[in-house]
Amino acid sequence: MTDNNEHSKTKLLIVEDDLHIAKLLERFLVSEGFHVEHCDNGYDAAEQIKKTMPEVVILDMLLPGKDGIEICREVRPFYQKGILMLTAQDDDLNETMALNSGIDDYLTKPVRPHVLLAHINALLRRLNAEPPKTTVQVQDLVISKDNRTVLRGESAVALSDSEFELLWLLALQAGETVKRDDLFLMLRGKPYDGIDRSIDMRVSVLRKALQKNNPENEYIKTLRHKGYILLK
Repeated sequence: MTDNNEHSKTKLLIVEDDLHIAKLLERFLVSEGFHVEHCDNGYDAAEQIKKTMPEVVILDMLLPGKDGIEICREVRPFYQKGILMLTAQDDDLNETMALNSGIDDYLTKPVRPHVLLAHINALLRRLNAEPPKTTVQVQDLVISKDNRTVLRGESAVALSDSEFELLWLLALQAGETVKRDDLFLMLRGKPYDGIDRSIDMRVSVLRKALQKNNPENEYIKTLRHKGYILLK
């Protein structure tokens, strides 16, 4: 059992027409510290989701009125939190349809309580994770992944695609040593063989491009036998 305080303010909504299953799930999840509400049909599910806005909806596939996929499609325009489908239908077609309709996770009944809890926690972690960085500023450079540009003030720094990819990897760990082996694997898709100098050459070209209009400034430092640092 987890620390009840961990989930003390986390709302869940169970949409399940089998009252026995719903009560078992509710009892277990309440014991884990969640605030749990229940809807027993597909007619009212969308309205209850809109009203309560839970962190996660545990949604049955087959329900009176509307099925789980219909409900998911109905609520996705206003509900962007987690939907976990819990169903007795164990086949690839239904799972594919569910995931394509906007379901975040899919479990088949019967499910062991601790497995359900692990999936809910994993879904909460994904929902609460910080969005990945799309812009990084290092020294006088503003590096944007979305439009693949590097700006120094209002002036663009001209880089090839391969040079930008290298700079972006270094920028994500600015001020830290990035090993040559790691760069080789990320950029070339295979382990470093100890002979290929293509990453070293790419770093050299990138360094010159960054210093072209600012030759006095040091951007990339080479640590012999260790790797490279994009200096903060």
